[in-house]
Amino acid sequence: MFQSRRRRVLAGVMMGAALSVASVGCSSTRSAKVDESWLARVPENQLGDVHEAQAQRRMAQDAVTRSDVALKDARRELEVAKRNEDAAKARREAHNEALKAANATGQSSNITQAQAELKDADSSMSAAQAQVRYREHAIKTMEAQKELRESELAVADAKLRQAEYEALKANQDVRAQNLSEADFASATADAQRKVEESQRKLQSEQQQERQARATWERMRNQVQGYGGSGIQKQRNP
Repeated sequence: MFQSRRRRVLAGVMMGAALSVASVGCSSTRSAKVDESWLARVPENQLGDVHEAQAQRRMAQDAVTRSDVALKDARRELEVAKRNEDAAKARREAHNEALKAANATGQSSNITQAQAELKDADSSMSAAQAQVRYREHAIKTMEAQKELRESELAVADAKLRQAEYEALKANQDVRAQNLSEADFASATADAQRKVEESQRKLQSEQQQERQARATWERMRNQVQGYGGSGIQKQRNP
């Protein structure tokens, strides 16, 4: 009985120790942040790096906002391209019916004209479809760009927290001793790695967008009178 009770006590002690270690680990992760109220005791002339980091963060936030606007614009342009595609399909169907009617007349001149008009409608539809694909790739590029800007904002946040810590430490604030310099450096490094990943993703999307745009422009240039058949025009990208 005594041995059994002793084993239970030891197991409880070991579990408590494990939880304590886990708690310390979580606390270390959370400690990579300075309470901004602590900075009130830091002299203004020692806050230069903090102010610079704050300015960089504001710029990064503005860049995120601009990328969001660009993404919304790209989505609107896709909707216009889809309406163009629908109009091109309707035009193609109308010319296909016209060709059937011309064939029914047996008049070679009517048939030749209807065939030419259908061929033009086919080319216009293909160009409109290529434009939709290009706009879809443009959206993916804008999404990747926004992701990059958000990653850059995370870096700016991490650098701001690190600057705040350094200011607190330089002012010999004893509360800085409860913070880990390594945690701040690690958070900044992790955020920077995500920026690099986002940059590679953006470059890949940009390459695919360029290819899709080149295909669309080549097909558009091959179409005679494209845009003059009732299809809504778009501004140049």
